[in-house]
Amino acid sequence: MGAGVNMQKKINFSWLFLPLSILLFLAFALFVERSGVSYTISQKPSAFLEPLPALSNTDPEEKPGADADCLILYNSKNLFNQDSLGTVTAALDSMRIHYIKKDISQSPQIGFREYETVIITFLQLTDIDKQIDELIGWVEDGGKLLFAIRPENNDTLLRIHTQLGIRSLDKGLIETNGIEFLTELLPGTAGMQFGADFINHTSLPVNLDEGARLHLISADETGLPILWETEFGHGKIVFINSDQFIDKSSRGLIGAAYSLLHDVVIFPVINASVFCIDDLPAPVPEGKDEALFRQFTRDIESFYLNVWWPDMQDIQEKYNLKVSGFTIETYEHTLQPPFEYTIGQEDIVQYFGGIMLRDGGELGLHGFNHVPLCKEEDGFNQVLDYPTWLTTKDMQGSIRELQRFCASMFPGQPFQVYVPPSNMLCPEARAWLPDVLPDLNVIASVYLPNVDVPAYVQEFEEAEDGIIEFPRIVSGYNPDNYMQWAAANEIWLHYTAAHFVHPDDVLDNYRSGGNSWTDLRKTLDEYLLWVYSAMPAVRNLTTSEGAMAVQRYARLNPELNCSDKECRITLDGFYDEGWLLMRTDKTPATITNGEFTQVSPDLYLIEASAANILIGFEE
Repeated sequence: MGAGVNMQKKINFSWLFLPLSILLFLAFALFVERSGVSYTISQKPSAFLEPLPALSNTDPEEKPGADADCLILYNSKNLFNQDSLGTVTAALDSMRIHYIKKDISQSPQIGFREYETVIITFLQLTDIDKQIDELIGWVEDGGKLLFAIRPENNDTLLRIHTQLGIRSLDKGLIETNGIEFLTELLPGTAGMQFGADFINHTSLPVNLDEGARLHLISADETGLPILWETEFGHGKIVFINSDQFIDKSSRGLIGAAYSLLHDVVIFPVINASVFCIDDLPAPVPEGKDEALFRQFTRDIESFYLNVWWPDMQDIQEKYNLKVSGFTIETYEHTLQPPFEYTIGQEDIVQYFGGIMLRDGGELGLHGFNHVPLCKEEDGFNQVLDYPTWLTTKDMQGSIRELQRFCASMFPGQPFQVYVPPSNMLCPEARAWLPDVLPDLNVIASVYLPNVDVPAYVQEFEEAEDGIIEFPRIVSGYNPDNYMQWAAANEIWLHYTAAHFVHPDDVLDNYRSGGNSWTDLRKTLDEYLLWVYSAMPAVRNLTTSEGAMAVQRYARLNPELNCSDKECRITLDGFYDEGWLLMRTDKTPATITNGEFTQVSPDLYLIEASAANILIGFEE
């Protein structure tokens, strides 16, 4: 009997061994995880990472316009018209379309027949009433005319409306909201609606001829025609029946409208998808967030490590993202020396940063703290209730400490990219940053201006001091309709998607829109699914790789010689690769020194491997 009891005790002890082993294994795994992740520094992770040699400064507007076959008409006496002009010229500059601008308030006589294309960017057609019949006759003989903004409804328009694809025109203007795409004028947009709360048109109350091809209608109950194309005689007209496509977010639509005028349009693009996480690596907030704790029963640090980060890695793997992280050393508002690291979260910083490097991403600089580099007299920081720096020396000292800290956390890793805190960067700091950060090649702020915040707004370009400007376009886990509109425009114009999020967007009720992390993860996934569906063959790049692609794009100037059967393309400024978009109703059949990928029914992405390309079309 006693022997039986002893055997039972032995069996119970063996049963306890399994959970004890599991606990020891988990403890060891946590120790390894929190001790940092090994990574390999790639000196040349891609063929286009190497910066190109510096160029002498040139001003595109100083280039001779004798070969320009596009005439842009504007009226300098109307500021509203100036917004339209700026959007049109910016779109054509991106597409490398040569043009001449003519101020109709200063030039009473216009020689239409000197040009192949004319673009109207003003409202009052009465300003050219004496030549309106001549303009329409020029179209009938083969001219190509774009109304980039709807004209006023007056006698001059009434005289020519039937030649513009308009069957009937009622009096006055009508207010409409939003737009709906009937075609894939911009990649991935067919059937989509935009702008119910930010595109409020005043449009002409029109009915169109059956021969007009309609691309956009208003998204309200009127379904009013907003953008169409029509042939008249041997020429063509594209008409935008809106006064709202006059800001930076609409450049792609203007470029796409211009492209409808021509049988073939080919222009350089960047071809990059970049995904950034600002404020990572950075100290993780302590304590609990009540909403997160109710859903996940975890404090903030545990949520970051065990829920948010694994979910972000799943998204990264699903879309093959190359994540760029931007480091904050401390969230304390220390604005005077000594600047030093006091947080004690080295293991977390190395953990997040090490994984991003291990997975092919990169690390850049965000700030010693999260205070923009601006002084009180600049008036910038006060807008978002940030404190202000007292001296330039203090700002520079904080940046040097950030550089030292990052080098100590990730030895041998280059830090080439700077993202300004809250995307604010004052002119003085912008001027000295390259001197304080010798490895700096790229500044990545934002593409779209914000009327409420004095952000550092950028173009995709090389600055005069050699720094590459690489703006981010979309932010957050739940991009709103306006951001998706901007993204669609930039997919067409630059074939580029540039997105950034913050870890603590989840904790901020305004930035999260009051949504749970479960909902935010879902909306981010849905947004990225749309992006990658709209951009076949897009390249996932780090921010510095995207910047090197901007260099190639910024220097590329195609010259076209097209016929019904083929297009010969000569790429001035070609180095080692080039990317172009081609919009055409023709069907490309062959290509020499390149490859093409169909993006949408009439849009093709071209990869150029040499400076001379020949595209043959089906007959």
